[in-house]
Formats: sequence, structure tokens, C-alpha cells
Amino acid sequence: MPPKVQKPLNIRLLNSVDAQKLTALAQRVSSTTWGDEDGRKENDFDVFHHTQHVIFRFIRDNRDPEDCYANPAWDIWEPVLMPVMQAAIAPYQFRKPQFPKAMLAKLAAGHTIDPHYDGAGSNQRVHKIHVPLVTNSEATFLVNGENFHLETGKAYEVNNIVSHGAANGGPEDRIHFIFEVFESDYEDAQQNGATANV
Repeated sequence: MPPKVQKPLNIRLLNSVDAQKLTALAQRVSSTTWGDEDGRKENDFDVFHHTQHVIFRFIRDNRDPEDCYANPAWDIWEPVLMPVMQAAIAPYQFRKPQFPKAMLAKLAAGHTIDPHYDGAGSNQRVHKIHVPLVTNSEATFLVNGENFHLETGKAYEVNNIVSHGAANGGPEDRIHFIFEVFESDYEDAQQNGATANV
């Protein structure tokens, strides 16, 4: 199993990304598709009462990030998702990055995601990345009691094992592309004194 990673105190700006193609695709997802995909998600938690997800990849039972699976939508979306993911994680300089989770998350206008902790298991062994696709000035991300506005065109690592949540006070739904990454070459990296933490 991969080692635990060092999380930022709250959020960390990683990199600028070109997510225009992904944003255009995400905006074309119909309300029916959002509803159908959300009904199949594994992360069906109470805090997501006004959030819908389209899951591309996920970790089985949220235990071991090396035990993950891809849904059929991954094959269709991968050519658009992968360039965004690779650009976002460039600062880590991973040799063999693995992406065990990838999803779209839509937070309805005027609603919140309750403060929560993602807990143990796989969450301590991956970097959690948010790439805002559609947002507004009244959409905020809460981490450790501080509010942040995550801008489009940028990728952020968020600390998901401390208290965090979100609010969308704006007039339109907020859509983020969220994925997780870890260095799969961790044994060789540890032997050579390299670190997967930044």
C-alpha cells in the first residue's frame, strides 16, 4: 500500500491548467445524466445532499488506492481528463502517477456541503485535487475554519482529512473536476531517498 502523504495545512495552489475543453463537456452533461450517474455513485454520503457526481474512477471501499476501478464513462472522457490531470500534478514530479479517483462534482446554486472529514483509509495516502470548471465569486471552499475561493484555470490540492466543506451562494451551479493521485513507484522512490510529498 502507498505510504501516507503530507497534506497542505488547508489548500495549496498547484498549477495553472487549461480546462476549457473539459469545462465545455461538463456544461453539456444533461440533468438526466447527472441524476442517473449520481444514483450509481459509491460516495453517497449525507453531506452531499445538494451535490451530484459523475464518477469516472473510484477506490473500492475507500481502502487501498491501488484497488480502484474505472466506470465506462472513463473511456469516453479520459482523452480530455488526462491532460488536465497531468498539468495539475506537474509540481509533484511523480515518475509513475496513478489516479485512483476522478469525478465531476456539481454543487447546486444556493446550497452547501456540510463540514466533514474524509477520514482514514485511502484518504491519507493520496493527494486530493480540485480543478474548478464553473464557479462564481460567491462559491467558497471551507478548510480548517477558513474560507477560500477556488478560481477556474487553476488546480488546487485540498486537505481532505481535516474539517472541510463548501458553499455556493451564487446563482449558478458550481462544477469542480476532482481527482486523487499518488506515486505508484513509491518503493523505488523511498529506496533512492526521493519523496512523493511536496
